[in-house]
Amino acid sequence: MSADEHGNDNWHQHTADEGQPQVAHAAQASAKAMGVTIIVMTLGVLFVIIVLVVYFRNYMSNYKSMINETTTAAQVTWEEKQDTFAMIEEPIDRAMDTVIAEYAQNTDD
Repeated sequence: MSADEHGNDNWHQHTADEGQPQVAHAAQASAKAMGVTIIVMTLGVLFVIIVLVVYFRNYMSNYKSMINETTTAAQVTWEEKQDTFAMIEEPIDRAMDTVIAEYAQNTDD
């Protein structure tokens, strides 16, 4: 390899026995490829945004319901439920005792 008077290598020079010079690869950008790329990138970003919005809404819905269950407004509902459970508990205890007594009678026979 030789250098010119400025010290630059002439590696880019081709000799005649190499044949016709080749066109530089990707010297011109393809409008079609760039268009497809921008469309794919846009759709990808939109997909990610939609997934994040759906996830965030689901997360916030669960979070809000958890917060609402621990507020003072939920306390009234909780107390009403406890009163209902207390009314139900006594008949259930009697029913369990009745069923146990019936099973005890059936096994004695």
